[in-house]
Amino acid sequence: MHRRLSLCMPISNNYYHTVQYHETDSMKIVHHANYVKWMEEARNCYFRAAGLNWKQMEDSTGIMIPVLFQSVDYKRAIRFGDEVEICCTCEKFNGVKMNFSYIFKVVGDDAVRAKGITKHGFIDADFTPVSIKEMYKAGYDSICRFTGFGE
Repeated sequence: MHRRLSLCMPISNNYYHTVQYHETDSMKIVHHANYVKWMEEARNCYFRAAGLNWKQMEDSTGIMIPVLFQSVDYKRAIRFGDEVEICCTCEKFNGVKMNFSYIFKVVGDDAVRAKGITKHGFIDADFTPVSIKEMYKAGYDSICRFTGFGE
């Protein structure tokens, strides 16, 4: 499920997750560490929607996409049993770096429960920054088509 905002604007993709009991604290409120895990799940879903197989890229090229920065701003509690909708949006992509924003909501409620951001760089097996445009053109093209970023 994604919608194009415009050719030059970032693309969003929604990811859904039902909160499990083990993801909560003694108050049955989601433990803060789970938001970071859900952002990774939402990013992986984003890449699939964009036509990029992250695992295949790593296996065939050695290119990795580490997190360089992450932040979560917690607004309202998410609880055991809630179905969470995470809107993952690519805010920047140039083939070397990629930034995402995340909006967390509970399905059926428009209130924003949390907001997050992550910043990433593409690196090779020696941890040297690389351009996927040069090292994995098919993946670069897939992301460009999906986001509208690039040439």
